[in-house]
Amino acid sequence: MNVNRIYKGVIFLLVSLSFFACNEVIEPDTDERFFFRHKGADLAIQVDGNISSDVFVLLLHGGPGGSGHEYNTGIYSELLEEKYAMVYLDQRGQGASQGSYDSGELSLQLFSDDIAAVAQMLKKKYGENISLFLAGHSWGGLTGSHALVNTDVQANLKGWMEWDGAHDIPLLNRYAISMFHKYAKEEIEKGNFVSEWQEILDFVEGIDSLNVSMEDGGQINSFGFDAESYLVQGSDSGATENPRKWAFLSSPIAPAAMLSGNITAGGIQAETEAASLTSELGKIQIPSLFLSGKYDFVVPPRLAQSAFERVGTTEKEIHILNNSGHSPMDTEAIAFVQLVSSFIEKYK
Repeated sequence: MNVNRIYKGVIFLLVSLSFFACNEVIEPDTDERFFFRHKGADLAIQVDGNISSDVFVLLLHGGPGGSGHEYNTGIYSELLEEKYAMVYLDQRGQGASQGSYDSGELSLQLFSDDIAAVAQMLKKKYGENISLFLAGHSWGGLTGSHALVNTDVQANLKGWMEWDGAHDIPLLNRYAISMFHKYAKEEIEKGNFVSEWQEILDFVEGIDSLNVSMEDGGQINSFGFDAESYLVQGSDSGATENPRKWAFLSSPIAPAAMLSGNITAGGIQAETEAASLTSELGKIQIPSLFLSGKYDFVVPPRLAQSAFERVGTTEKEIHILNNSGHSPMDTEAIAFVQLVSSFIEKYK
């Protein structure tokens, strides 16, 4: 075995991937695509949609290890882009963003500082009078909530939207375990996916819900997607296939993005798993919208209810979409867009 040759081959591959990540245009019809440098990282940003509306939605993707580009797909994004400018940010060390994702450098505060800086940059770039909203899905709900209570970003925002957002992981795990118990017993009694539900039930019955390890937390997350698939069948959104759907996976940046995303996920995992912001949500004083899928076991709807009750603003809404799991923007796209648009129009 020629170790030297293998080593050089790995280096060549990484250099090639980095080249693609830095130079390839992800999508030809993007209105704006640029990098924003902040604290040692070049953050990749796409702005798609109706820029002339002067309404911008800064969207924080899930993960860690995801990308903003994954959310620039499907009927929900098309409809929102018709009305507003959607800002798809690849958070630090993820997607096409470059640099500063070593485990020793990462922290939720660093992600929060990035978000606050991007919000400020958008106001300078597109005008101080634009109406800027922050939205976070899944893990983006954690980074978004953290930014809201640990930076001055609220001063630049008209509102906050948490879409199945994970702002408190220990509480999330407790709610997920409770939800597994309820649905597993009901579905086993009905004779639906009996062996699959029994496996989930056996697992959660062996867990101390007040002391969930990182390994068990990962399994809860995995079983969450499984459980959703047993209950949510198909979509009633009326969505049609979007040609952009597989653009990210088929693009040259995908391998590099997955590699950096995995590194980032590992570097922030310990802090993410321990993150609990529930007691700090009273600091959120801007209008807030909470959307959640009824069958979301990954981030249970009880977490959205908890956040709704604790945010400091009186201008707040919560809606549970009854035919959805973790991603109602996909399974109930029309209803999802109507709720988001109604909120934006009320507070812009």
